[in-house]
Amino acid sequence: MALVKTIGIRKDYRLGKAIVHALRGVNMQIDPGEFVAVWGPSGSGKTTLLNLIGAIDEPTEGEVFLNGRKLNALSDNERTEVRNRSIGFIFQNFNLIPVLSALENVMVPLQISGESYSRAKKTAGSRLEEVGLSRFIHHRPDKLSGGQSQRVAIARALIGTPLLVIADEPTANLDSETSEKIITLMREINQKGKTTFIFSTHDRRLLKHCNRLIEISDGRISEKGQS
Repeated sequence: MALVKTIGIRKDYRLGKAIVHALRGVNMQIDPGEFVAVWGPSGSGKTTLLNLIGAIDEPTEGEVFLNGRKLNALSDNERTEVRNRSIGFIFQNFNLIPVLSALENVMVPLQISGESYSRAKKTAGSRLEEVGLSRFIHHRPDKLSGGQSQRVAIARALIGTPLLVIADEPTANLDSETSEKIITLMREINQKGKTTFIFSTHDRRLLKHCNRLIEISDGRISEKGQS
C-alpha cells in the first residue's frame, strides 16, 4: 500500500478579487521507504503540495491519503494527531526555539505528546548523537552554525520515529558544501531506518541524491525517475 497518495488535488487561494490556482489536479503516489524530491521553480506549488501531504492544509478539491487514511476527511484534532504521531517536519529556516538548547528543542515534540521529561531527554540525546551533535546538546541556536541548526531540526523531526519526514527547502539557507552534507545525512537516515523522505528543492545539484524526482510547474507535475 502506498504511504502517500493524492487523487486530483487542486488548491486555490483568493488574493483580493483574484484566484490563484496553486495546484491543478495533482495525482501522485509515494511508497514506504522512498527518498523523493519535489522540484521546480519558486511559485510552482512545491510548498503547497507538501503542506497538503503534511496535513497542514486542506485541498480545494481532491483527496489526500497518508497510510490509507483520507486526511481531508479528518477533523482538526485528528489531523493534529496525525502530524504529531506520523510526520516529522524540517523547515528551511530551521524553526528552532531560540531560548532553548539543542537538546531541549529536540525534546519538545515528545513533551507535547505527554512523554516524561527523563525519557524525552534520553531519546533526544540519542537522536542528536545520530546526527553528529552530541558535543553541542547544550548550545542554543545562536551558538550553532546553519548546518548544525539544520541537524538539530532533523533530529527533532525524527524524535517520534515518524512514518514520513517532510523537508521544505531544507538547504535553502546553507552553503553548497553544507547542503551536500545535510542531504547526505538525510539519505543515510532514509537508507538505515527506511524512513520515507519527501523534500522540496529548486537546487538541481541536490537531485542526484534522490531515487525519484517529481517535477512541478504551474501547479502540475511530471514525474521522472533517477537511480
